[in-house]
Amino acid sequence: MKKHILVSGAGIAGLTAANFLAEQGHKITLIDRSSSFSKAGFLISLKSFGVKIMSDLGLTQNLLAASLPSETVHFIQTNEKIIQSIDYDKMHENIERSVLISRGGLHHVLYEAIKNEINILFDTTISQLEEKPEMTKVTLSNGNILDADLVIISEGLRSSTRERYFTNYQLEDFNTLYVGGRLKQNHEKKVGVFKVYIDVNKMLSIYPIASDEIAIQCYIRSFEDVSTLKNNASSILKNAFDDYNPEVKQLLDNLLDEGLFFMDKMGMVNAPNLINGRLVLLGDAGYCPTALSGMGASLSIYGAKALTHFIAKYPENILTACDRYNRLMQPIIEKFQTNAKNNAASFLPKSEADLEKFVSGFRAADDTAIQQIMTEPIVLTKDQENFILS
Repeated sequence: MKKHILVSGAGIAGLTAANFLAEQGHKITLIDRSSSFSKAGFLISLKSFGVKIMSDLGLTQNLLAASLPSETVHFIQTNEKIIQSIDYDKMHENIERSVLISRGGLHHVLYEAIKNEINILFDTTISQLEEKPEMTKVTLSNGNILDADLVIISEGLRSSTRERYFTNYQLEDFNTLYVGGRLKQNHEKKVGVFKVYIDVNKMLSIYPIASDEIAIQCYIRSFEDVSTLKNNASSILKNAFDDYNPEVKQLLDNLLDEGLFFMDKMGMVNAPNLINGRLVLLGDAGYCPTALSGMGASLSIYGAKALTHFIAKYPENILTACDRYNRLMQPIIEKFQTNAKNNAASFLPKSEADLEKFVSGFRAADDTAIQQIMTEPIVLTKDQENFILS
């Protein structure tokens, strides 16, 4: 029996779920608070099982067409000395090669594949939910009322619907400011060869992604509240890297003056239960692992595939499907949130002593050790890949 499923939040998780559910023949209503979608956005790296699931959707060619070049990453100190260099092809010899893409680019690939198959409502949010015995009555912000067999909440880290209808979760402050941006600027840097500066309480990444465009990302440890950080983003960014070389400082000045950038304070969602009746949390709304996990997009895509897998497996009992999804996801969420905390400790060292320890250990690592460090934390077990509960 086909269901009417409402997906609130048309980001990567919501769009992936909509693609799989439409394939199964369900009636999908997808809503988003945005007035339209854009291909712009900061960079993400789609890795491991995330790449494989895009292949399951038949979107590999579209994904690669929208991807950006990535050849080598140099981890360096502020004095420009190289700590370690990693070749992307070599690093991914035993797993799917990661795909560097803008968040908007990945979003566009998923949206184009589904936009003519489902009902999409922009400028629309959930105003009220009322649980009935066999369905959920949903009142939308545009005044429309619909009955849904399932409501998928994929509204992102600061989901308002999760805040209203879920009580068993915590939004954990990761005490890290994230800034991601893109700058149109001619340069002589080699496209696809990246620099990542490792420093005490901060990390700066510079990505030449075209001959006339550079992407920049940075993490700065901070204990200020979100509003304070957003109100002072420019000065915080400048001050954090004020002692860097003139070229880096000029690049950051140009980003602030002429580029497009996004900033937010990172957080994790700790939700021991992703379901509440016929409501289910998906993606960052349910288990944001922060950008420092390196797997936020892949985990959103995996969660969407897992949820829709169980909906297909239990077509007559959507509550059972959601329960299986929740049980499968919990240990996986713990794994990647732990990875994020470990990465924060390594790549955002808290002291000069911690920095020196990281630099000496990372510099001494051979190719085998590097591959293990970079790839082992991002893979799943065979059972998890096949959505088998232990």
